[in-house]
Amino acid sequence: MASIRQRGKDSWAVIFQTGEGANRHQEWESGYTKSEAKARKAQIEFEEARGIKTHIINEDNHGLLGKAVATAQEKKAAKAAEITPVDKQAIKEIENSDKSLLLKPFMEEFIRIYGAKKWGESYYRSGINLLNNYVYEYWKSVPITKFTVKSIDDYYTWLVTKCRAASGEGFVTSSTVNDIHKILRCAFNRAVKWQHIESNPFLNATVPEYKSKVRSALTPNEIERVIEYTDRPDDYNLFLIHCAMNLAFAGSMRGGEIGALQWDDIVDPQRKILYICKSIDRVDKAAIAKVAKTDIYYKFPSYNPRAKSIIVLKNTKEDGGSDRNAYLPTAVYDKLMRLREMQEELKDELGDDGYYDYGMMICQENGKPIMTEHLNRRFQQVLNKMGIKPKKGDEQYVFHSIRSTATTYKLKISGGDIKAVQGENGQKDAKMVTHQYSRILDEDRSRIADIMDKQFYGRKEEAVDDELMQAAKANPDLFKQFMQFMAMANSANKAG
Repeated sequence: MASIRQRGKDSWAVIFQTGEGANRHQEWESGYTKSEAKARKAQIEFEEARGIKTHIINEDNHGLLGKAVATAQEKKAAKAAEITPVDKQAIKEIENSDKSLLLKPFMEEFIRIYGAKKWGESYYRSGINLLNNYVYEYWKSVPITKFTVKSIDDYYTWLVTKCRAASGEGFVTSSTVNDIHKILRCAFNRAVKWQHIESNPFLNATVPEYKSKVRSALTPNEIERVIEYTDRPDDYNLFLIHCAMNLAFAGSMRGGEIGALQWDDIVDPQRKILYICKSIDRVDKAAIAKVAKTDIYYKFPSYNPRAKSIIVLKNTKEDGGSDRNAYLPTAVYDKLMRLREMQEELKDELGDDGYYDYGMMICQENGKPIMTEHLNRRFQQVLNKMGIKPKKGDEQYVFHSIRSTATTYKLKISGGDIKAVQGENGQKDAKMVTHQYSRILDEDRSRIADIMDKQFYGRKEEAVDDELMQAAKANPDLFKQFMQFMAMANSANKAG
């Protein structure tokens, strides 16, 4: 008997036994289409029924295997070379241009076709800025067909050694070069697909190494102190920070997610469930009109008609990976209900003309939204009043560091349940939990040292004492002399 098995999307294999006795073994013939595999299976079974034991394919008689392999290879090559209608339009527009394959017109076409669909507003905006500040001027007269690995390596060296940063402080950083590299590598991959170039030189370019900076995180003890300090229902601004910190710590929430919370997001008051599905941000009006991956739920009124940006409530992440439920502790939920009472009192006091009611949970005294940078500034003002600073370096803690501490603390109390903490944080990749956010708390390190001192190093001293006592008990006279010696030693210590 023979059987067939799928080996890929369009490829099938026929499996059968061949040979006799000790030489009998399983044979696989791959590369068939489904119909060809069925035909080959039927052929093998027909031969077996007629007493033919060896079914190795005979090219002279059948030729199916070679034909199937060739067909599969042709299909694969055709699919790799396939160009979508929008890609064909891009090729036509660029080739008809007077400056056909210069970098800037190519990148503008790439962004219009690819970036506008694949990038979120913030990445779109930052990408445009990087290209304008560091890329177009350097490569302004070079066609993309003339890019080489060597010229790219020279370019990256120039950026970090001679090109001034747009901020005016020093040269371009390695981190910025890596961001530029990601955009250009992606664009030249598309250029290969559009058949402008045969290979992507950015794949073999040498990018400057850099390590992402790890910010200092507050210890649970420091967070507890700040929470106690800000627990002031008689002071709205302090109590606002109090509630925001509790949301960041208990709900592992980002600053933008906290600022976007509305009272309607409490989807189950009985079980104290908060649904996190949006973020507050200031976005560029021109960019938001072009990108497709950023969903805008609400635009706050702008009081400057000439402003180029606007505050919005948008999706948390462009891929929706951060949408989640937060199960609030009862103590945190009760604090939020007290904050709501305070806001109702402000509404009555300020009236409709003085209080802007957008239903926001964490907002200014007049109801207007509060941005992440404002939340961070208020948080740092509290820390400065309390004299809380990182043990190393001159930088202050940032509000986002609460989320980092919460991640470490939850890993600790969950016994290292990474998947549970990942769900709490709204992260698609578990590596973000272990590599980016988890911290080793100093008190835990100290406790581990104490345990090792007691259970490992102290064990040797205890073993020596036990041996002396056992030897003394085995010889009563020696034990008596030992006790007299210890008494004399104690008397000498007291006299000294």
